[in-house]
Amino acid sequence: MALLIKENNEMIEVWGHLNAQNMNSLSSHLDLSRRRKDFLLLSLDNIKSIEPTCTKILEQEYCTTAALNKVLTIIGQENVSVKQVMQQTKTTYILSNDRI
Repeated sequence: MALLIKENNEMIEVWGHLNAQNMNSLSSHLDLSRRRKDFLLLSLDNIKSIEPTCTKILEQEYCTTAALNKVLTIIGQENVSVKQVMQQTKTTYILSNDRI
């Protein structure tokens, strides 16, 4: 399944399987969003699977956004498949504990 990225009420929603091939599309989308917003909200709730390399790239996106004095809030802690991979790669700290 191809990756689907939708902006809905200021939230960037990602649907499908997140892998090395389509992670570049998400990174580009986040980069463009960073240019026009100070607060980004990314939902991983609808991700069916995620590769470990993608969690590291998300971590880099999180740090890049913070270095620009902007905020990237990533939700998806309730998504078991995302949380398991992020626990393996020790990147769960980038997931928001709050539901918005």
